[in-house]
Amino acid sequence: MSAAEAAWTAASGWFGAIVEHPFVVELGDGSLPEEAFTRYLVDDAHYLDRYARVLAQLAVRGAGVRDVELFASAATGAVVAERELHTGWLGSRGLDPDAPGVAEPSPTCRAYTGFLLEMAVSAPFDVAVAAVLPCFRVYAEVGRHLAAEVGDDHPYAAWIRTYADPEFDAAVRRAEDCLDRVTRDEPAVIDAYLTATRFEWMFWDAAWRGERWPGSGRTSPPR
Repeated sequence: MSAAEAAWTAASGWFGAIVEHPFVVELGDGSLPEEAFTRYLVDDAHYLDRYARVLAQLAVRGAGVRDVELFASAATGAVVAERELHTGWLGSRGLDPDAPGVAEPSPTCRAYTGFLLEMAVSAPFDVAVAAVLPCFRVYAEVGRHLAAEVGDDHPYAAWIRTYADPEFDAAVRRAEDCLDRVTRDEPAVIDAYLTATRFEWMFWDAAWRGERWPGSGRTSPPR
């Protein structure tokens, strides 16, 4: 079993929890409230801005041209395509995730991206690659899992089809091939992969609950 396969197998329970989460269930059947999806997209836009920087850091650390090309293209290509989803949906509702006054990143978003940046900067390269992979694989699997329910009138069809696209899956496999090639410490790789997968569940859950900072919108703590 390859390192990527071993990591995904270890994380299978968390993926099961993700597809059973009410946010994802309702996203799939189209009943998810628009407010919840909009809240998720704003936070995901913040996440992607930071995720692109993490991928760029991995490109700098890459051992060869293949690694540089893989992570640089992911930072400038796939992330840009995902942001287009955000700007299309949010823009039509008068929202710009980059504008002042739009909701700040949730505590979970900041914690998850802080973990990824820590891995990208200070962890061994194989562990850092493992940390960014669940964002690839989980979304590909969620897209595949939900695609069968998508009809032309589905309110979230564009989002689901983006991640169910075979081209997205091919990009995931290239990243997994990199992990298989660079893995030196498989237990540490699996641990980082599991941590990131748990953060993926937390990210969906934060959007579902409308997670906010204590005293959000205040300049001082609530009394």
